[in-house]
Amino acid sequence: MKAAKDTVALSKILVTKVKNRQGEITDDETTQLKSYLLSLGVDDPVTREASRSDNIYFQKLAKEISANLTTPLKESGGLMTLTDVYCRVNRARGLELVSPEDVLRACRLMKAMRLPTELKFFESGVIALELRDFSETVVIKKTQEALEVSPLTADMLAKTLGVSVILAKEMLLLAEKQGVACRDESIEGLKFYPNRFLST
Repeated sequence: MKAAKDTVALSKILVTKVKNRQGEITDDETTQLKSYLLSLGVDDPVTREASRSDNIYFQKLAKEISANLTTPLKESGGLMTLTDVYCRVNRARGLELVSPEDVLRACRLMKAMRLPTELKFFESGVIALELRDFSETVVIKKTQEALEVSPLTADMLAKTLGVSVILAKEMLLLAEKQGVACRDESIEGLKFYPNRFLST
């Protein structure tokens, strides 16, 4: 929000200078404006037209997605649904929108390209983008630690870890599959508890 306010303030100064012909815009002002614009979105989005072939386009798109989502992924617990990835990518690209198929195809290349992010396929069919060093062991450990504090629903775990409800449910199901969590299905819904049988 601060960057947006600063950008607006800087643009007003530049407009005033141009109107009053007070001289050229300084290099410092140009650099400052460019840095604010970069923080608001993708500076030069990859386009199919600018690429020599589809392969090059998808490789460049994979790099762009990975570069722009590595920090948000770190902030959101290491996992993000592909739906959220698609929305974030298009929000950052402005008018140069990409299709869901292009995002999926680009993300499929990430593992082979050894980028910091890659696709994660859950058994239920949910597809997510994850940090490369974010393994199932990490997911299970985070879920187990949260369950030790109190029994959880998917909604509660989502709030605790800062992930979407869909991913929280997948994390709980994965923990259950590995034997560190037990479920309780009642009229109140599905709730998970730590598996105390492991410690006996």
